Amino acid sequence: MAATETRPAKPEPKGPVEVVNTAWESGERNVKNLARTDLLTVLLHHWDSGGEIAAHYHTDSDACWVVLEGQATFRDAQDNILGQANAHEAVVVPRNTTYWFENTGEGAAVMFRISARLQGPPDAPRTDDRVYLESRK
Repeated sequence: MAATETRPAKPEPKGPVEVVNTAWESGERNVKNLARTDLLTVLLHHWDSGGEIAAHYHTDSDACWVVLEGQATFRDAQDNILGQANAHEAVVVPRNTTYWFENTGEGAAVMFRISARLQGPPDAPRTDDRVYLESRK
């Protein structure tokens, strides 16, 4: 930076730094909201069996599913395999991709879902961008 240039003012943080508990407690629902900002959502999924079996897509967000334990298989509306991930692998699902997933391994499927949303107006209400299909067949 030249001696005559000035640095731009440091922007204000959009929120506090958070530390979240990722432990799974017996009896909790399958999906635990860990963190959320205006752009980012982090969820913890725990499926002893089943999964999100209704075909759907997200209009405003891309997601990365990081498998910690077990195996998850992601399928399209016609049940074709889009991706399969074991522990220490991930599946990236871009927005507008129709998918559903299920636990296809031995034991529980435990995954982080990390998603980023398109940025809209700062004061726009946060809405669910999920669109369900009526049938996978």
